[in-house]
Amino acid sequence: MSTSFLDKVVNAIENREIKAYYQPQYDASTGKIVSAEALVRWVKPNGEVISPDKFIPKLEKTDDINILDWYMAEEACRTIHEMGDKAVPIAVNFSRWHVKEKDFYRKLQAILTTYRVKPEMFEVEITESALAVENLKSIEEWARNIADTGVKIAIDDFGAGFTSLQFVKNMPVSFLKVDKAFLEDNCQDERGRGTLETVFFFARRLSLKTIAEGVETMEQLKFLQNMDCDRVQGYLFSRPLKKEDFLVLAMIDNAPMVDDDDFLKKQGTFSTHSLLLNAMKTEYDMIMFGNLYKNSYYMMYQNPEIFFDAPTAGVIDDMTHNALAICVGESYKVYEENLTRPALLKAYNKGKTRVEVVVEHNVAGVPQKYRTIIHLMKHPHKEDVLMIGFSRKVEE
Repeated sequence: MSTSFLDKVVNAIENREIKAYYQPQYDASTGKIVSAEALVRWVKPNGEVISPDKFIPKLEKTDDINILDWYMAEEACRTIHEMGDKAVPIAVNFSRWHVKEKDFYRKLQAILTTYRVKPEMFEVEITESALAVENLKSIEEWARNIADTGVKIAIDDFGAGFTSLQFVKNMPVSFLKVDKAFLEDNCQDERGRGTLETVFFFARRLSLKTIAEGVETMEQLKFLQNMDCDRVQGYLFSRPLKKEDFLVLAMIDNAPMVDDDDFLKKQGTFSTHSLLLNAMKTEYDMIMFGNLYKNSYYMMYQNPEIFFDAPTAGVIDDMTHNALAICVGESYKVYEENLTRPALLKAYNKGKTRVEVVVEHNVAGVPQKYRTIIHLMKHPHKEDVLMIGFSRKVEE
């Protein structure tokens, strides 16, 4: 990049031509503004607005982009400070060059301190594609230094690059920002929906919050609500706003934009499933999912007061062996004839979809009867036979 172009950018910053616009982010369930993303705009004295894609790529070729990033960070902190007790967290994009800034988190702390901004009110966004070109160890160290200050980190454009799941697992990330390309078909394509479902399930399993950008239609919003997406941003709610307009919207006119009167309507797929599982936990001491054809199981829940010598996931036959070992008296035969994998497959092949028995186990030296109910069903897309098992103590 030519020095003359950098000089133009620096002069634009000094002349306040470089401005921070803010695109609100809304709670996907209630429609209330809960955060925002700071976006750069170059506004000429004659009112002409230069799009970021006309100057950002040039700056990103070298670490000259850092000058602009730090300017935007300071603008965001100034805005947060001005909002006072009405403030919402604001996210700022940082380029990959900052990973090599050894004093990055100290600079960040200094700006937060200057404007008296709490760390939890500032969020660092870095694109997935930018992370992919850096050394994994360096990125993790950089991210952990940021996280140690209390600032949240978001991976932007998640799904657009090639970040490995292992990489995300090891990073102290708080948010995955789903790339807007996933919403381009208006959530009508089955494979596209399946991909999105996988992304949201992955995020939930890692206890990560999700943000969807580029939300433009009600169909997209409803799908994202069903996926338990946490935040949404896009033209359906608001375009990027000038600072003064954003302040009015966030501080004065922040009424909910989504009807949230119906509790069940607010519950997405994963939260509904969670409610259902929590309800079942109050009724059963053990809840297990298994694939009889693949000889595998996963213990979805086990009462901590109940101890069976079996891992929470593994081979059904191994678990059966352990369960038979603690059967009391005639219960051994009952278990063997009804609850072993061959017995369950035999029952399914005879047309049964439910098996229920009472067996007595020696648990921690104390005989205890358990009622076990097994539901049998065919895998919706394969020839596998699945099972969902429930067990509870039988009170004498």
